[in-house]
Amino acid sequence: MLYKEKIESVERLAGRFRESPLAILADYRGLTVEQITELRRKVSAAEGEFLVAKNTLVKLAIKDTSYETLEPFLKGPSAIAFAFSDPVAVAKAVDSFAKDNDALELKGGVMEGEALDPGKIKQLASMPGRDELRAQLLALLMTPATQMVRVLSAPAQQMVQVLHARQTEQDS
Repeated sequence: MLYKEKIESVERLAGRFRESPLAILADYRGLTVEQITELRRKVSAAEGEFLVAKNTLVKLAIKDTSYETLEPFLKGPSAIAFAFSDPVAVAKAVDSFAKDNDALELKGGVMEGEALDPGKIKQLASMPGRDELRAQLLALLMTPATQMVRVLSAPAQQMVQVLHARQTEQDS
């Protein structure tokens, strides 16, 4: 790789680290090209990016940033999963792939400046995602309104039932 290409690669990596609230480092040794492509698709569907990068270039890209805590994990082949909108969705995608493919080994990560070991990444993956939280919030907001409609309609329903019972009583 030419010096100019290396500089461009470092700048691209640094840009991705700046844009991403979460970066997960993994060892991909033993994965086939098809498996890596499948993982890239899963991470991309979660609005993230999965890429393989040279450790020396990553070290240069994370220098003097909150991602410097990744440096001890940069041994052996490394791939990085970036999350651009929903960190939980990307963590779920990587974790579920790692469960199905023993060859993918989570090394660690950083989320908003906090170092994550593989256990914390698994914890993050077990949390509800952004869409799940929105659905829960909507259900929470709708519950009082639904209950209020039931309470307000109950007297009218009871009145109709009483009138109906009175009419059937008179008819018989």
